[in-house]
Amino acid sequence: MMGEQKRPTLYDVARLAGVSHMTVSRVVRGGLRVSSGTKERVEEAIRSLGYRPDPALSALAAYRERRARRHGSVLGYLLCDTDEYGLAVLAGARAEAERLGYSIEAQKLPGQAAGRRRLARIWFHRGVQGVLLGSSQAPLDLEGWEWTSFAPVSLGALAHHPAMNSVAMDYFDGVMKSADWLARRGSQRIGFAVDSALESRTGHRWRGAYAASAAGRAGIPPYEGRVDDSAALRRWQRRHQIDGVLTIHADAWRALSGDVPGFAFLNAYECPPGVPRITSAPSDIGGEGVRLVHHQLLAGELGLPAESKTLSLQGKLVV
Repeated sequence: MMGEQKRPTLYDVARLAGVSHMTVSRVVRGGLRVSSGTKERVEEAIRSLGYRPDPALSALAAYRERRARRHGSVLGYLLCDTDEYGLAVLAGARAEAERLGYSIEAQKLPGQAAGRRRLARIWFHRGVQGVLLGSSQAPLDLEGWEWTSFAPVSLGALAHHPAMNSVAMDYFDGVMKSADWLARRGSQRIGFAVDSALESRTGHRWRGAYAASAAGRAGIPPYEGRVDDSAALRRWQRRHQIDGVLTIHADAWRALSGDVPGFAFLNAYECPPGVPRITSAPSDIGGEGVRLVHHQLLAGELGLPAESKTLSLQGKLVV
């Protein structure tokens, strides 16, 4: 009786392709530091041999690499905003980094390309590879940073240049959940009242979701005035016969709650007690960002991705 055919190994692929086993490992893990010609030879050898990675061995290798990582390995954090939200994102990143055996060095993002080149060189020579781009209030042009030696992740919904993998709250989902909840409880004319500068930090996902929702399709324009202008808010509410409001502002609730039976807050910062709200912690964005950088480092994925991806974190509607 013939014995069972030997399963092809990573070393078999390396011999057939004429490369090292480490090169094969990088190709299998999707690493970017392999030339296109070498990658094609390795992939052809994989197809020829019918090689498949062993999931148990892959998990063991990742575990050993984590155990071997020197405690105190540094992740760079480019600090853009130092407001309450931005510092909460940073705090979440620090907590998760410590759990994984890293420390974080936070530096203010240099405003000029020369400053960014200088900081990139400093971090490169100190062995920093993972880089987190902190939350910001506007899209950023990161000209001057040489990304080929780094694994970058941006924190927040804004699209920066160049594009990189990112982590953000699912703002679209939060509006849809809140608008649906108000509609199920009888609101037929639902308005949207969020300060435009704060809304822009969602990449206009809040307004986009409102426009796409049944509430937005009713033709009620979003409130465009100052959220602390009670008289303007009440005129907007009466003009459009609004009976439900999506907001993040206590000022809007104080101005309108006497006349509007339905309210839902899209975050919990200023939400009065007992009012339905979407709960989501900015610290979760920082923590997930560190986990994503960690994964990219384990996979050897340095440089900008060919196609950037966003990890969206859904909040919970608490009523």
